Amino acid sequence: MSLPHTTSETMAVAGSGLPGVQVIAEIRRLLIVAVVAALVYPTLMVASRGYCPGGIDGSGGFIDASGQPVDEAPLCVQLTLGPGPLVYVGLAAIVLLALGRVMKASDQHGALKDLNRAAIEVGALVVVAIVVSHVWFFLIPMEGFASGSWTVFSPFPFGNIDVTTTPLTTE
Repeated sequence: MSLPHTTSETMAVAGSGLPGVQVIAEIRRLLIVAVVAALVYPTLMVASRGYCPGGIDGSGGFIDASGQPVDEAPLCVQLTLGPGPLVYVGLAAIVLLALGRVMKASDQHGALKDLNRAAIEVGALVVVAIVVSHVWFFLIPMEGFASGSWTVFSPFPFGNIDVTTTPLTTE
């Protein structure tokens, strides 16, 4: 009996049954990483902030942000950060492109390298999306909403920011 000379022959002799079992195992790992990332992303992509410029004076009337009496209730602003759908498209694209590169790989080592790189890219995309979105979200100046004219720039495509305005209530 001669000793095997290639990695695939070594695996076949070891009783694994398939010469490409390492590639299949790496594909499975990539899919698991992508599914976990797709579940972690919306879990960590939630944040909320609110601001009410003004309030109620001692006699029950409304005051604005500078303490001056006003006839109408000031508007309260609620910002809500949520996941962006394009991150899911990015995750799917990374996995599909990696599988395409594996099918064109000239050897097993190259295929394993492509799959490992794709798993790192999946994790990096989710981490960058979460960090950029949260930093951007908490850098939005809430005091700017007191002027009545404002714009919210979302860290597109990483997250979505919903803006809700409601009048201040006395209850």
